[in-house]
Amino acid sequence: MAENESLQVQLEELNYILLQREQEIAGLKENNAADAELRSMLDMQLEELQLMQNRIGKHQQKAEGAEEREFELHQELSQAVKVQQQYSDLFQQYTYINTQLEDIQAELAKVKKRNVMLQQIAVKIGEMESTLENITMERDELKARLTELEKLQAS
Repeated sequence: MAENESLQVQLEELNYILLQREQEIAGLKENNAADAELRSMLDMQLEELQLMQNRIGKHQQKAEGAEEREFELHQELSQAVKVQQQYSDLFQQYTYINTQLEDIQAELAKVKKRNVMLQQIAVKIGEMESTLENITMERDELKARLTELEKLQAS
């Protein structure tokens, strides 16, 4: 009986130890499950982080593309400003040359008017010279006749 009691005490001690071990195992299983749940959450968060990184990468590419396009537009705008300035300069030159042309045309009109007047004067001078020549010839003829008449009267 004493042996039975001793075995009974040992059995109770072993059952107690077994119960503690089972409780430890249950705790480890709970920890394991919690760890698995945490791993799952971490994996999900890692996937989410990777998706976000991909989105950020795409947005960065878009931003770089937008910056590049902005730079190109800035260059086009600078070029357009230069072209506009050249156009303004050319327009000013055109206006200046047009004004000079109008001045030259006015001068040309004056010169043409003078030429017409000079031609009219030249025609009048020609007529006068012709008339003078005719008068001179008539005078010379009259002188010659007068001289002849004087000779005839003197003879």
